[in-house]
Amino acid sequence: MPERATIEKTINDLQTQWEKELVKMREEYYAKVKEFQEKQATMPESIKTARQSEIGEIEQRISTFNQTASADLQKKQQELFSPVIEKVKKAINEVGAENNYLYIFDLSTQGIIYQSPKSNDVTPLVKKRLGLK
Repeated sequence: MPERATIEKTINDLQTQWEKELVKMREEYYAKVKEFQEKQATMPESIKTARQSEIGEIEQRISTFNQTASADLQKKQQELFSPVIEKVKKAINEVGAENNYLYIFDLSTQGIIYQSPKSNDVTPLVKKRLGLK
């Protein structure tokens, strides 16, 4: 489907944005850890505890961000691919009705355990209906 390239670019662009943000967060984390390790011997206990807490909070932010970004990416993929899937389903239904087929199976899902040698592959008809070559 021609829409696929645009959708994949959109998804890749979002993923790149999230990865850049994650890199920034990790850089902040590593800088705080390095600073803490270098200065902890001379820090008063109260400051040491505060810095450890701060590092823990950054770890939690990174974890939460990573989970949220992953969920958002899946949601966006579903949102963008849904109209394409519906378009393909419509074309399959139209081809099936026009050609009086009883069943059309999706071989890519391994959903068939028997296929008659007399069966027809309707992929070319669906592609034609969708205007694809």
